[in-house]
Amino acid sequence: MELNEEKLKEEVSSFVSSLQRLLPRKKDIIFVEPQHAKLTRLSDIHAEAKSTFPKCFIGAKIVILRDIMEKVKLVQQYNFGRSKEVYKCFTQIVHKEMEPNITDEGLFIDSSGSATATYKELLDGGFEMRLTSRIRDLVSSETDITFERENDQSVGSLSCSMKDVDPNTLRIVTQWMYKVVPDFSIGTEIGFKPLSYPPTPEFSISGRYERPSFALSSTVSKYGIQLCLFKQFSPDLRLGTIISEGARSGQMKLSLALHKNYMNGSELKMFVDTQFCGGFTFQKDVLFHEQRNEIRVLRLIGSILIDRQRRVRFGVGFNLDF
Repeated sequence: MELNEEKLKEEVSSFVSSLQRLLPRKKDIIFVEPQHAKLTRLSDIHAEAKSTFPKCFIGAKIVILRDIMEKVKLVQQYNFGRSKEVYKCFTQIVHKEMEPNITDEGLFIDSSGSATATYKELLDGGFEMRLTSRIRDLVSSETDITFERENDQSVGSLSCSMKDVDPNTLRIVTQWMYKVVPDFSIGTEIGFKPLSYPPTPEFSISGRYERPSFALSSTVSKYGIQLCLFKQFSPDLRLGTIISEGARSGQMKLSLALHKNYMNGSELKMFVDTQFCGGFTFQKDVLFHEQRNEIRVLRLIGSILIDRQRRVRFGVGFNLDF
């Protein structure tokens, strides 16, 4: 039988294209972590439960993230109306809570004129140094340096921060998290301002019990008591519960949140609490395929918030990542 070279190329090309269509997109790839003892930092002790709560906003906003160079990114945010968060579903009583501990080195420039620079370096003894400098305008700035060390059983850090180059704002915070058994960890945090008088330290103690699909954590400090419960029913359905009591108000508050992911890339987050507040956010990624096999993502976000006066507020947002 005579072989046709052109026909053979077409058959091979068709076979490769069929395989490519079966492969998941980059954003859908699930990475299975190796089974080993995972250490949780103190600032992430309530991360799973609190991440299920939506960030409700009102008004309209557009956020554009553009890579200028390898380590330089430009963030452009345009707000129309009151697009900032007007209701906090929970309080943050741990230093740098819900903020990324491991950030990439580089420079982030905001369209408002502020800039954030991050530098990391590994030191002798297993320490990692992270230096972060934020310049918001000509007179407002913030500098933070953190030394962190992690071993098989514990992870600890020492942070020093200063605002507006004013020594009176110098604050030192030390965090320490120790894994007592594979499922239970305890942590402490001590923060104080050495140049203030009297130098009264702020002390808190935390505990965390975790399973593969379950996490129970609590923190006790001078600001109050907080208990967080996280439960994952399935890979696309999560539940978060927060019970808190303020030291000043003495009122107990219960908040419940639900996080649902859909097969088409959509995401729904909703919450309700005992203060008769509630709301939800719904977001969906719209993919645009370009001629150079590049994929552009447009994220559409809708928000509804019911405040204490039982007023219904609406918000819409667009996130572009170029």
